[in-house]
Amino acid sequence: MDFNLETYEDELRFLVNIDSGSRCLEGVDQVTTWFGKRFEALGWSVEYIEPLPGEFGKSAFVHNGNPEAFDILILCHTDTVFPDGTAAARPFSKTDERYTGPGVADMKAGCLMALHSLEQLHQSGKLKGSVGIFFNGEHELSCPNTRSFIEEQSQKAKFVVTTEPARADGSCVIQRKGILRYTLTFHGRGAHSGVDPENGICAVTQMAKTILALKAFENPDKGINVNPGLVKGGVSINAIPSLAECKVDIRVTDLEDAYQIDVAVRKLILRPDDPRICIELLGGITRPPLIPNKRSEELADKIKQIGSSHGLAITWSFSGGGSDASFASAFCIPSLCGLGPVGGNYHTSREYLETVDLIPRMRTFRDTIEMVCNSQI
Repeated sequence: MDFNLETYEDELRFLVNIDSGSRCLEGVDQVTTWFGKRFEALGWSVEYIEPLPGEFGKSAFVHNGNPEAFDILILCHTDTVFPDGTAAARPFSKTDERYTGPGVADMKAGCLMALHSLEQLHQSGKLKGSVGIFFNGEHELSCPNTRSFIEEQSQKAKFVVTTEPARADGSCVIQRKGILRYTLTFHGRGAHSGVDPENGICAVTQMAKTILALKAFENPDKGINVNPGLVKGGVSINAIPSLAECKVDIRVTDLEDAYQIDVAVRKLILRPDDPRICIELLGGITRPPLIPNKRSEELADKIKQIGSSHGLAITWSFSGGGSDASFASAFCIPSLCGLGPVGGNYHTSREYLETVDLIPRMRTFRDTIEMVCNSQI
């Protein structure tokens, strides 16, 4: 039994042409339920998770046996970053050995690869172990409700992998940065900038000083990056702004650095330059780093060998982006990411998926699951 590229392509077209941006709740539910029904047809257990109906889309947890222990846990996500109407504006298409469309690589192709691999193993009788698979409906929102569930299930698994797309150069991901995200709101006092400026307390000035203080945490040599990506404040050029807001993204390679920076940020807001300013803080560590360990490196070597048997020269890389596998890694569960098909330009209108080595990568993933479930590692 082997993969049928025509069937895969038809199903991928169907999925990509559904708007399932994180806030397109109907679309997220439709995609998640579609996968759930396919596993129900195999006789697998499917549990739908709706943390806040009407605010977040459905997630689904699927398993084929003992829900308390897994040989491998596969993490996928059914949401994308694209708003409602995107699929109609630029639907799935195939050109020059590439598929394009919203979420085609990140990560509907990977979700479908996991499904087809597990269907093959189940139907052929080669799936001997216990497998869990989680379809996350709020991944692109940093998992505000599903994080604890992923952490809980990950601790039951021998290995955790994701079918996030492989990098554009074909490499899979063995290490990722962790992410801290904050929203800082500055409360001052408004006044006319010409008539009575002495009565004003400028929230924007304090925000600027705080941003500079946050940038001081940056240390490229240690892999620490600070990006005050969104700022706003003021209502008029001749009014001293009473309110300002800044959203900051911080990336780290070491979990201890994440803890130290989080403490430092919380101390920083308690000491505004102008004591009349009040600073509100929301946020924290949204994703820990994905850090390799001995067992994840052993699995990476095995996957490299399996890939070679299918004509693939698999390499492993470091990525600055976040991953749900990081939640497992924080508990020292051996975790790998980017085992899906090769793609690029994620989160843009230029997103694409390579088709040239799609079947060999699907075979490699399928055989990896079989190998782990047969306790060959």
